[in-house]
Amino acid sequence: MEITPTCWNWKGTIASDGYGRFQDGERYTVAHRVSFEIFKRKIEKPKVIDHLCRNRACVNPEHLEEVTHKINS
Repeated sequence: MEITPTCWNWKGTIASDGYGRFQDGERYTVAHRVSFEIFKRKIEKPKVIDHLCRNRACVNPEHLEEVTHKINS
């Protein structure tokens, strides 16, 4: 991870959609969701995580907000 004055940029694999990804055992997961759950709380279904900074590679929990899919669109 690269910590800048604003974002924590994921330095591992970045998928074509711009999100940081890594393999968690047998499956791939997105880094920002894991960061949210480590630093804040478990994500309620069916909510999604919105990047307030609009940087899809950012895993800074202060930049992540749990919202509905409709709000995130």
